[in-house]
Amino acid sequence: MLGAAAVGLLAVGCEKESGSQGSGPDRVSPAVLAAFEALYPGAEQVRWEVKGDYAVANFYWSGVRAAGVAANRAAWFENGDGAWSMTETDIRFDQLPEAVKRAFAEGEYADWRVDEVDMLDRDGVEVVYVIEVERDGREMDLYYSADGVLVKSVADAGDDYDYGDFIPSRPSDGIGDFIASRYPGARVIDVDAEYEGTEVELIDADRVKRELFFDRSDAWQYTKTELRRSELPQAVTAAWEASDYSEAKGYRLDDADLYETASEGTFYRLELESRRGDVKVKVTPEGELSLYTPQEGGDGAAVGADVEAFIRTNYPGAVVLEKDSDDGFLEVEIRHDGREKELLFNGAGEWVKTSWEVRVRELPAAVTDAIRRSDYAAFGIDGADFVETPDGDWYEVELEDDRDREVTLRVTAEGAILKR
Repeated sequence: MLGAAAVGLLAVGCEKESGSQGSGPDRVSPAVLAAFEALYPGAEQVRWEVKGDYAVANFYWSGVRAAGVAANRAAWFENGDGAWSMTETDIRFDQLPEAVKRAFAEGEYADWRVDEVDMLDRDGVEVVYVIEVERDGREMDLYYSADGVLVKSVADAGDDYDYGDFIPSRPSDGIGDFIASRYPGARVIDVDAEYEGTEVELIDADRVKRELFFDRSDAWQYTKTELRRSELPQAVTAAWEASDYSEAKGYRLDDADLYETASEGTFYRLELESRRGDVKVKVTPEGELSLYTPQEGGDGAAVGADVEAFIRTNYPGAVVLEKDSDDGFLEVEIRHDGREKELLFNGAGEWVKTSWEVRVRELPAAVTDAIRRSDYAAFGIDGADFVETPDGDWYEVELEDDRDREVTLRVTAEGAILKR
């Protein structure tokens, strides 16, 4: 069991984005104080914190106060030279741009309850609006551009999240030139520079969101574009339907992405789900289908220093295969101890769980005995995963009977069946 100690490691992974190291203006550089006064003259109730390399001012400005929150705005400055990086502003839902309100009303979260709304103004990139929504105990953060493009949806990071890891890096001139040439009129949403390279999220002139990755020498490696099923070319869907992984054979399309790459050309990657397990296939524009096998190092995308530190500490020797998003969580696939494992992290980069497939013969006797003593003794075992979470570990066992009824049980290694 990794537990709470493992989760705590995420707080020290990237000092520039970590928790507070002190408070009060005595720790804030004169350059920051001067820059703050120039940007926000007459600010009231200013409270300073130092978070890693940043000085953060929480304050009210222009007489606007949001009920029930400690400060109306939070402005981030680099504590050395005083350069402004980001300002978060609490706003009301009715203050959102009309395009954002319309996109939310037409989206899949329209019937969720709105908790809070924030506006993020950041150096060198587009303004983003974040709508925090909740339903049935589940919370999501929805990030929109000013013209209503849903940039991303992530599992809510909790009340203490401060958007510190959403401060963009500064891309090189070479990366900027590539974007201007390849995607004229594009608007940059985020830039994340890590050891592996630089990841850029943008919205192109056609309002299509794309993710680009550049290696450490700033050479473009790939562009990834998420697609709806209706956007897949006919040759791609025909190849899938004619394969061993078609819907007729029990597979369902979970995600589809278009990859334009420097090394492998253009292809479509389909993530398919079934009761027999999940599979990823690669389909060329001409309709040639093959299993998708990520290489060591994955698609090259940076996972972030905090996530990388967590993996290095808790899964020593692991190799990152790829990263993706799954239902609002960051999903990182690794190879560790001869197994492929899937790790999930929430919007704040906090570890949520790790899971990997286990064979039926690998299940402890206590687990199979518990199932035989349960109300599901007549069911057969269809599959099993081992799951690690901050709250404990268990086996997640999928059962099915001869009438195709299905049930999933969570059973500890000692044979205790957990309530879901």
